[in-house]
Amino acid sequence: MSYCTLTILASPETIKRLRLIASELGREVDELAECSVSEAALEYFRHRKDDPAKGGEE
Repeated sequence: MSYCTLTILASPETIKRLRLIASELGREVDELAECSVSEAALEYFRHRKDDPAKGGEE
């Protein structure tokens, strides 16, 4: 499995929200951000046949 590093820009309000969520869930802000990115990509390819994670064309 290969990974890449992403840098995201988030508003101060979003950072405050993520910090509170992370604290309440006992998780790291980076972990929450990674989950959000993963879910967005999964949703994008949900009904497509060319999902590269499932052997479709890249």
